[in-house]
Formats: sequence, structure tokens, C-alpha cells
Amino acid sequence: MTAHLPNLRRALGAALSLATLVASAQTPAGAPAATGDDVVKLSEFQVSTSADKGYRAGNSVSATRIDTPIKDLPFAISAFTQQFITDIGARDLFDVVQYAPGVTSAGREFNAGNAVYTIRGFEQTPQHNGFVGEGYVDTVSVERVEVVKGPSSVLYGQVAPGGTVNYITKRPGTKPSTVVNAQVGTHNFWRTSLDVNQPLVGKTLLFRFNGAFENGLEFITPGKQRTTVLAPVVTWRITERLALTVDYQNFSRRETPPSAHIKPNIEIVGPLPASGILSATGILINPLDNSDPGFLSAYPFSRKFNYVSNNDHRFSDYESVNAELTAKLSDAWSARANFNWNKRRTAQKLTGLGAVSITVPTSYYPAGATLPISAANYLIAARAYANDLLGNPDLALLAPQAQLGRRKRLQEDFGHGKASQVELAGNHVVNGIKLKPLLGAFYNEGRGYGRLRQSPTANFFPVWDIKNPSTWDYTTDFDPVTQPFSTNNRSITRNSAAYAVLNTSLLADRLNAVIGARYNKASGSTDNFLAPASSLSKVSSKKTTPQLGLGWKATRDLMFYGSYSESFVLNAAALTRENVPIGPAAPTTSKGYELGVKTDLFNGRVSSTVAVFQIDQKDRILRFNSFSATGVTVTNSLQGTLDRSNGIEAEITWSPKDNWQVYVSGALNDTRVKEVPKGEEVFLGAHPEASVKALANLWTRYSFKDGALKGFWVGGGFNYTGKKAQRTNNPKLFLPAETLWNSAVGYDWKYDGHPMTAVINWQNMADVEYFPANQQRGLPGRAVFSLTAKY
Repeated sequence: MTAHLPNLRRALGAALSLATLVASAQTPAGAPAATGDDVVKLSEFQVSTSADKGYRAGNSVSATRIDTPIKDLPFAISAFTQQFITDIGARDLFDVVQYAPGVTSAGREFNAGNAVYTIRGFEQTPQHNGFVGEGYVDTVSVERVEVVKGPSSVLYGQVAPGGTVNYITKRPGTKPSTVVNAQVGTHNFWRTSLDVNQPLVGKTLLFRFNGAFENGLEFITPGKQRTTVLAPVVTWRITERLALTVDYQNFSRRETPPSAHIKPNIEIVGPLPASGILSATGILINPLDNSDPGFLSAYPFSRKFNYVSNNDHRFSDYESVNAELTAKLSDAWSARANFNWNKRRTAQKLTGLGAVSITVPTSYYPAGATLPISAANYLIAARAYANDLLGNPDLALLAPQAQLGRRKRLQEDFGHGKASQVELAGNHVVNGIKLKPLLGAFYNEGRGYGRLRQSPTANFFPVWDIKNPSTWDYTTDFDPVTQPFSTNNRSITRNSAAYAVLNTSLLADRLNAVIGARYNKASGSTDNFLAPASSLSKVSSKKTTPQLGLGWKATRDLMFYGSYSESFVLNAAALTRENVPIGPAAPTTSKGYELGVKTDLFNGRVSSTVAVFQIDQKDRILRFNSFSATGVTVTNSLQGTLDRSNGIEAEITWSPKDNWQVYVSGALNDTRVKEVPKGEEVFLGAHPEASVKALANLWTRYSFKDGALKGFWVGGGFNYTGKKAQRTNNPKLFLPAETLWNSAVGYDWKYDGHPMTAVINWQNMADVEYFPANQQRGLPGRAVFSLTAKY
């Protein structure tokens, strides 16, 4: 971030303190915190929470941009309310979206943050109020989370076909309130947050501030994490029909050193050379397709093991400003204009390779093999060893030699973007037919930079002998700017679009239809500053993506629906094979089909969706790394793929009683590679990285309304993730299945007329060691005590 940001954060911190004093002085005793009912609903574009009942979200804006009952939309939509987000003890966005059917982590904590998800088998990054989201998303300012399934390019432009996560941030309300929360937990975790809602000029000028400071879990040695979030928002009701809302988001994380890194994986390499330093290049890498059956699961280190140096760090900064002008043009027409500006920067100083090089135990040598072992016989032994390691990674402890290379590197990713959007929405009734048209235009542009400095093999720090912990030197340090560049790229993208969507209801609301199309024009270029010949001059593409959904209500509370949609993503990138450019990439296109049934029975006590679907995606860029003969990482980016996702999903929100709520979801989803580039047939039938076949989730809350336990509530549930495809290079490699059990106990009361809440969340109760994605470590069992006061 630029130098002015620390000053800005200090200024906002001072403003926070002042706002707290003002709110405390002006808030009447017993005034409740701002709720959905208190927030001024400015237009049809803003979701109404008045229809929410506990965990059941009544309306959504993510599917059509217009506030619409979820039960009337012919698409699968998961929406999570503020109560649900609070009850489960969510700190980041994935804590919430993992409960949605068909959603799992694809986080790349190694270099891109944790806000990357696989939805129906395809990777996606989230939307922030309909615009580009951040690499890390803290829930302190999140009001609601909505997940729209299937290709959704009509409204969101260039997005992956599995679905879209859109998180909606908090808006100012008309009633003064202050909510203070303090948390403390195991592994030296602590956190404090503040939500101040303060009208500045009656109902004309409204202000709200959300902020948090957190000391992250310290369960890996070495490792430390501090996070600051600042999120002020102002609404100016210029007239009764015209309003301006401006919100600012700042997320800053300091990891000194990082503790969320993967454990190093296993890499089977050749016999120990005379130098005593093992190669980092796998002995089983197929030179024809770069598949690597010798790249395997994490080496069986202690759970607390971290391979970075004490002097390493990762700094992550995300910043955005969004301005929205809404106008009520008439009783039937509303309009809005949005402008979004965003900036990001991650810088990671890192020591070490991500894989432990191991040699093959002599017990795997072919019978009768003579010593020294021949290259052919060693390969036979390595294949047998790799096959056994797939089922039991602990066998890596049998390796005669195991070393971790200590490469020095500085990886930076930074950039900025801006987007503008105008929309016009109508609401008409003609001869009993309800018509809600939406017209929109969109433009965005962005610049992104990727730089990597890393030492050549000859300048590594001394290797760590994994069998001799005395060689594990955590005190090493280096000056990153003295390392040579191995990557220095810039990308520039521009995207313009016009779209139209008609949401209609006819035959006494028995037939609901959503019909739309988007015309996209996108362009992009990449500059390779190290190898200008590999740069990609401007490429552009045009595409019209349609969307159609029809829903038939057999009864008032039972709807059958079907939908078809497409998506489109421009790939402003050069294809490469072992770092050698082979031409520009084509756009990635997708088609999706969905059939389903929705219920909203017993006055909303039972709301459910069951959906079956198929999605075909063409020309995904197949990206994977391999090693050159000198141990240098080389990249491969290839096209010619066809990925197909087939599955069934179900979710139900059930309230057996007013004080008992249940949410259940599940998905069976088979995503496979159906076509591959020539020479990459080893990947045919493989599951794309981070895809998983089976997912299931449960959360329930029961509140005691009478007797000695009045005010208490209990909650609990689980998240089940089946085997997950781990790495492109090895199609047979999967992360193991896991079940995480979670629980909560809370007590609500009033002190001096002010609502108070105390909660203990116990997450991952069985203390399972797990890996949410290939480049991410899961959190240990942990208990967090939370105290909230509302003024």
C-alpha cells in the first residue's frame, strides 16, 4: 500500500473513538442495534431483510439485481442471514459459504489469499456488492451472503460457470446504536470489533462504521498474524427520491512470519549424489506431459511445523471505494449508477521450497538388483514407492534421505481497477402480468502486476536434513532486492457490456420467468518485461451470453423450474509449454443446464431447493509447474480442455418451532476432464484441482424460552468434505475426506437495559488436521469466548 495508508488508518481509528463517544452520548438506554428493519431501503436494488426469519432469507438481489423473493426465482440460490453468520462464529467469508451446497475451498494461501472457492467444480473469486471482491474477506462488515449457482455472466460478466458468491455489506440505519464485541480464545487468539450506527442529520445524512482488530491463531511455529479492518459508510438522502451511498473498505494483514502455508509436499527424487544435496526435480516426471506421480501428499511433519524463516513475512492489503447513486424516477421506475475503485497488494518474503525431496528405501529395490542401483531399477522402485505413498504418506519416514531446499524468494502481486455501472429497473403490472425489466451498462478496467525474485540453486541457504532437526536454521535472512527476477509481468484488461433482464410473473403468479442476455466486449494484453518476445499484444473478443429460467408453481408453495445459462471469460494470456510461448489463449466459454424444485411450506417453516445440473466448460487454461534439469520451476499453460460437471444439490431451512432452526445442505458432484490438449492424455478423466464429489453440512440452533434456562441457546453441526483433487500434476492425488464438528453455547440477557450476549464457539471439536485446499492449511480445534454489548 502507499505510504499514506498508515496515517489514514490512524485517522480512521481516531474517528472510530470519537464516533463511539458520540454514539454513547446520544443513544437512548436500551436502543437496539441497527437491524434490517432500521436500514433505509432506498430502491428496488437493495435487498430487503424484512422477510428474513432466523436462518431463512426471504429475498435476494444477487440473481436478478432486483429485490425478489427467493422462492420465485428459477435458479438455485443460497442466502445466509446475519443471525446465521453470527451464530456459527464466522470470521472470514469461507466460514459462511462452506455451508452452501456444492461450495468448497480452493484457497491459494501461498500467494493469492483464501477467498477462492470451487462451486460445482469450478473456481471462483467473490463479488463485493456485485463488484470485484478481495483476496481476504472479514465478516465484520458483512450483512448477508448470497450464492447464485450456475453460469451467471448476464449480470456479473466474466465469471466462472459454477456460480457466484456475492457478499453484501452493512448499510446505515436511522436509529443510533453501538455494538461492541470482544473475543478471546485458545492459541493466543483475540479480537475486538465495533459497529457504530449514528445518523448525523436526522434521516438525511446517515453514518455507520465497522472495524475490527485481530490477533490470529498461533498454532504453527514460527507464525504470527495481525489483521485490521476498517469499513465506514455514509448515506446521504438528497431528496425523498434521490440518495447517495459511499462505502470504503480497508483490509490489512501482517504475517511475521506467515503461518497459513501448506506443509511441504513429498517429491520422490533420484539417489543421493556425491555433492550430498538432493535434486528438487522429481525422478518420475513424464517429460511428454509433465505429469508427476512422484509428487505426493504433505510430508508427515509435526502439526506445528512451519518451513519459513523467522525473518520471512507476508503483507496483504486490499482497499476499495464504492459510490452508489440511486433515484426513484417514478412509482414504476428506479435507476442507479455505481462507481467502484479497488486496489490490492500482497508481498511475500519466503525461504524454502514447497516440497521435501526424498529418496527410495532399499526395501523397494527389485529382487536381485545389484548395488549401486541402476537408473532403470531405481525407477521401478520409485514407482512402487509412489504407489504406496498415495495410500500412506507416513511411509515417507522410511526414506533414507529427506531434504528441504532453502530457496530465497520475494513474490509480489499488486494492481488496481475501476468499474462503472448504470442500471434502470421497472416494476409494472399489465393485465395481471407482473413485469420487472432491468437494463444495464457496465465498464471496467484493471492493471495487474506479478513479480517474483528468487535465488538460483547455487545461492540457496544450506538444505535442511529432515532427519536431523539441528540443521533446521530458522534464523536465516536475506535482502530480497538482491535476488534476480524470474518473473516480471503486467496485464491490462478492459471490459464493456450491455445487458437486459426481464423478470416476469403471470397466470396469477403461477408462472415465473427470467429472460436475459449480455453483450460483452473484452480486451487484454500482457507484458513480459524479462522476455519481451513473450509479451502478448492486445487481444479482444466479443460474446453474447443468454440466460433463461422458467418456474411453474404447482401450488402456492411448490415450484418446479428449469434454466439455461452461459458464461464467458477472456484469457489475456500467452499459452506456454515449459516457459516457451506457444500463442495467445482463447476465451473460456461455458454452458449450464439446471432442473429443480423449490418449496416454501407451512408459512416459510420449511424452505428447500433440490437441483440437478450439468455444466460444460471449454478451453480452461491448464496451468501446472514442473522443474527444469537445473531445478528451476517452469510453467505450463495449455488449452484444448473440456470439463464437465454433473451433479445434484439440496438444501433445506427448517424451523420445527419458533425457537428451533435447522439448516442442512448436501451435494454430489462429479467434475471430470473430458478433452485435453494433444500430449496431455494422462489428464483425461481426471478431476480438476480442488473439485470434490461429496459435500454435506448441518447447523442447528435451539433457544430456551422458559424456565431456569431462559436466555440460553445451543447450536451445533458439521461440515463434511469428501476426497478433493489436490494437484494437477498428479491426477491420482487427493486430499483426504474430513468431517469438522462445531458447536456453540450462548446466553442473551440485558444489563441496565442494554442487550448483552455471551457465546462460546467450539470449532473443529475433534481437532482434525485437514487441508481445505492444495495450498492451504486448516485450523486446529479451538474455543473462542465472545462477549457482545449493544447500546
